[in-house]
Amino acid sequence: MNDLEQIARAWGATSVPFSQLSEQDWLGTPHLQRALQLLDQTALLRGLMLLSGSNGLGKSVLASRWSGSLEKRLYTPVSLTQATLTGSSLLAALVSRLGKRAGCRRERNLDEIALFLQEHSRHTLVVILDDAQNYSHAALEELRLLLGLNLPTQPAFALVLVGDDYLLGQLQLRNHRALYSRLSAHYALVPWTAEQVGEYLQRGLNAVGITRQAFEAPAIDLLVRASAGVPRSLCLLARAAWIAAALSNSQRICAESVQQAIEQVPGAAGLYNPPQSPSP
Repeated sequence: MNDLEQIARAWGATSVPFSQLSEQDWLGTPHLQRALQLLDQTALLRGLMLLSGSNGLGKSVLASRWSGSLEKRLYTPVSLTQATLTGSSLLAALVSRLGKRAGCRRERNLDEIALFLQEHSRHTLVVILDDAQNYSHAALEELRLLLGLNLPTQPAFALVLVGDDYLLGQLQLRNHRALYSRLSAHYALVPWTAEQVGEYLQRGLNAVGITRQAFEAPAIDLLVRASAGVPRSLCLLARAAWIAAALSNSQRICAESVQQAIEQVPGAAGLYNPPQSPSP
């Protein structure tokens, strides 16, 4: 048993809190529920949706959880995460993910995709492109053209673009206008409110068996400001603050423990500027 497991047991926890996202500490905010609603509509209507937001807001986690929840008898979700793929490589990767044999020729890969769609005519293919802002124009254009494969009466599949908050503006540029005009929905995730931060912190503790209120009010307030409501930063800071409190043999997480966490987590330290000591 390692040291973290030992201090977790001393706290009465089954494992280290805030170490992984589970059903128990997943926070279904109204914004996430609205995003899920639009994702469902996109899959049902074979539309094109853009899910955007700043780093750490949970876009990829949300898209992954949503695709995993799709009814397998109706949908075939495929997530592509390698944003360095070229147009031809993108087609080959898609063919491979569909269980077909990818080739070097574009025509061969298009035939394999068309064959898959024909074999699964009662299924809806759902393609999720993560970090879409990093794909080249040629790769995105290849995917746009693929939507009209064999000129069906409706798009050949549903497409979800997941990217940073500036991706919408990028698609509005002239060379992306054809893809932009196909957008049927756009939703931008936003940071959590102070109330949602407090709810997440308690859920994270409950997920490992800690039902008492372990965060002091000043610690929660400091976490709200330090994380700016960004889930990724909040998770890293809360875990580091818990470790700092547990190592000091404290059963409560105070502002001092959070301050140690802020100094430890480089990605979040810049979100909160502690008061400077006056110069002598």
